[in-house]
Amino acid sequence: MDSSRQRRWAVAALWTILAGFALISFLPWGHWLGASAPAPSEAAMNRAVFWSWVRWLAVTLPIATLLVARWGRSVDPLIESWRESVCAVPPLIYVASAATLMAAAAATLAHVLFAGNPHLVDTIAQLFQARIFAGGSLTAPAPAHFEFFGASQLVRHAGHWFSQYPPGHSVLLSIGLLAGAPWLVNPLFAAATVVLVFLTARRLLGDGTARLAAALYLISPFALFMSASYMNHVTTGFFLTLALYAAVRAVGDRTAPALAPALAPALAPRRWAVVAGLAIGFAATIRPLEGAAWAAALGLWMLSRRAWMPLVITGATSALGLVPLLAYNNLTTGAPLRFGYTLLWGEGHGLGFHTNPWGEPFTPLISFANTALDLERLNISLLGLPLPSLFFVMVALVFAANDRRLRDASVVLAATFLAALVAYFFYWHRDSYLGPRFLYASLVPAILLAAAGVAALDRRLGRWRSVLRIALAASVLYAVSVNLPESAGVISGRDPELKLNPEDQLEREGFGEALVFVKVGWGSRLIGRLWGWGMPASETERTFLSVDGCRLQNALDEADSLAVAGLDSAQVQRMLAERLMKWRKLELPVTRGILPDHSVRVDTTMTLSGPCFAEAARDRSGYTLYGSLISRQDPWLRRGIVYARDLGEAKNRELMASYMDRVPLLYMPLSPERGAVPVFVRLPPARAGE
Repeated sequence: MDSSRQRRWAVAALWTILAGFALISFLPWGHWLGASAPAPSEAAMNRAVFWSWVRWLAVTLPIATLLVARWGRSVDPLIESWRESVCAVPPLIYVASAATLMAAAAATLAHVLFAGNPHLVDTIAQLFQARIFAGGSLTAPAPAHFEFFGASQLVRHAGHWFSQYPPGHSVLLSIGLLAGAPWLVNPLFAAATVVLVFLTARRLLGDGTARLAAALYLISPFALFMSASYMNHVTTGFFLTLALYAAVRAVGDRTAPALAPALAPALAPRRWAVVAGLAIGFAATIRPLEGAAWAAALGLWMLSRRAWMPLVITGATSALGLVPLLAYNNLTTGAPLRFGYTLLWGEGHGLGFHTNPWGEPFTPLISFANTALDLERLNISLLGLPLPSLFFVMVALVFAANDRRLRDASVVLAATFLAALVAYFFYWHRDSYLGPRFLYASLVPAILLAAAGVAALDRRLGRWRSVLRIALAASVLYAVSVNLPESAGVISGRDPELKLNPEDQLEREGFGEALVFVKVGWGSRLIGRLWGWGMPASETERTFLSVDGCRLQNALDEADSLAVAGLDSAQVQRMLAERLMKWRKLELPVTRGILPDHSVRVDTTMTLSGPCFAEAARDRSGYTLYGSLISRQDPWLRRGIVYARDLGEAKNRELMASYMDRVPLLYMPLSPERGAVPVFVRLPPARAGE
């Protein structure tokens, strides 16, 4: 039995969480505060989804109620018979089928939506790092002409280059690379997560709710789309879910029938504590903040259960699991606690309320708005139903207050659900990619709570529970047949240039090893040249966002001329840095969206000089992306195709002189239209001595 004190604390905590969900998730705080408003397309989608919920409830609930009121004696047995037939499937067959479906669906979507390619700078950098690992090294020598090769989220340090991210996900991708299918890594980990969802729910909530939770995970657009991508949230989610399951096994006093020795081995509680700690440790080698947040949440839960020995063992093995991460940091950045993103972006990248790496203030008000927007998006993407998904989470918390079994389960699930929310409250960046991706760690506990909420409602509605069952079944059918394909169509239509496989084009055209200059926009050329002069990433970003592009062009041209004239490069670099800092402090009036490359800022009080006009004119015939190709080449730039940023004929010929044995090609679209497929144009080779 619970002590009365523990019960009061648990009930108070659950009601507090419930009130917070209700106040934050269902009200448009981001819009009201104006501190962190969503993009126009996101805001329009949120409004459309809200009214679709209203229309769906207005139609479905009356129809379901009428069916039950008029034909309940026929409908109820039919629904119950169907439910019993699902529950009669042996657990091992059920969970194996669910995992297979998840792997197949995610693998299919990986090709349909993304053509098996990474589609975000984060994943591109992590796949680049995976190539370094697959080559048997932690880093690769940084290229001498960094302006041609530098890309977002890649660190250049001590003569080497590598990804800014912790190594865990890239290690797993490197295994996929060696097997020839890196795109399959996340689908396989998603399939394994389905198994853990079932096992965890079965132990905490019972067999029937476990089956429902696995089914909800299968239809979740958030889970499906993320699992089809290269995002490291998926592998992190697997290890965190493993930590949750292992912690429950280490602490829990429940018994659940064994699913199968291979899937749920009968380890002693202390061994499960070891598994929990190592899982947290490995999760931290992928996403350290989420690993730390879950370690705290599970640790506090163990503490509340007075599970002293599992707590000590889990903590010790978590620390042990961090050793590879700290060693990696020490070997790459030069200090165990210095991460690649801190080395690249500076201290502004860290937690807390301060000026972010882009020079913008990060305040508690902005953070609150970010959190509200993320919960608003989670309400939509968690299950993809024409109903607010977090409603069922709140139902679980309501019933948990007076139901000991559900309360015990809800405490640990609510704690792990809140872990990422609390941790990211102190992080300056927000992003919505395939869903509120920073809350992906909360996906599994949210789905388990939602399943618990549905089951709790079902038990308490009596003869009217068929209303819930009909409405929920209709909602799932609509979500899978309408909402999911519509969302997939939107995602599939994005970023067509990222779906290309230029190596296939080169092979068809008979080219072997080649030096490929990628025609990029003026903005990419300016950023590449700033990197080439050793500008730190944060200063480059602030400069590009606040300084007129023509000023940047002229300053870079002058720096190049001084270097050619023989002036010491370090002195030129200092002069350039001082000049750029002065311009940033002046806060000159600039705007964007005027030039063919909309990212370049323009001072509307000035006219473009001749060289600047020529740079802008180059973009009118179209350009493509270089950064998406960085992960497709050998990090040592020795084998296969070498991709380089096109910086103009004169500078390109400097690079050609270092690759005399390769055919020089220009990769460029023939039209400025979005989605125009680039072609390869042969360039005249450099002559010896140039």
